[in-house]
Order: sequence, then C-alpha cells, then structure tokens
Amino acid sequence: MSAFAVEPVLTATHIIWFVALLAFAVATQVVFSPKRRAIMGGLKFAAASAFVAAPGLAGVTLVRGAYRLGYLDEGRGFWEANLRSMVWMSGAILAGQLAVRFLPPMAGLSRDLRDADRAVWSERLGRWMGRAR
Repeated sequence: MSAFAVEPVLTATHIIWFVALLAFAVATQVVFSPKRRAIMGGLKFAAASAFVAAPGLAGVTLVRGAYRLGYLDEGRGFWEANLRSMVWMSGAILAGQLAVRFLPPMAGLSRDLRDADRAVWSERLGRWMGRAR
C-alpha cells in the first residue's frame, strides 16, 4: 500500500457530470458572449469554448474522481485519497491545456478564440477611454 500509483475507478457518474458541466459551460459562453460568437461564428465559437473548457473539467471530474475512488478502494483514508488524487488532477489539467494550446486541430480554435477575445476587449477599452474605433 506504499505505491503512489493506483488503478483509477472511472464510473458512469463521472462521465455524466463531465458532460453536464461541459454542456453548461459551453451554453453559458454561447449565451453570454454574443460579440465573440459574432466574430467567430456560432459553431466555431462553441467548439473552441468546449476545447478550452474540457481539460479543466476533465481533470476535476474524470481524473480526480477516478483516482480518488481508486485510492479509497485501496483502503486509503479520505484526506489521503483526496490529496493524492489532486496530484493526478493537476498533471492531467496541465497536459490537457498544453494539448489544446499546441496540437493542430485544437490550437487553431483556441488561437481564434483568443483573437476574438482580444478584439472584443480592445473595442471595449477603446470605447471606455473615449477613442473611436
């Protein structure tokens, strides 16, 4: 019981929560970001928002939940299982964010989302500072 690695236990509940939270996050972005949506187009904006939000949500719901259950099934205590699963969660989030930022299909979408965000904020700050754009 001294090994750090454990067999993760992924349940259907983890997957359901991941899908529900991702759908909620994307729907919230689509509803409350009309300017970004107009710049990128609705479908492209929704896909980019999903790719950007997925690593964090997957790390918390899928990876951390599965490793936490794995540690609990191994006989670890509540706090130990939670703390050890946070290490796996952090690594998964970091790897996922690097993949979204640098791998070809997702990198273009995340770059377009950043450019749309930059355009919206540039226009907004210009309007606030009294500059006409």
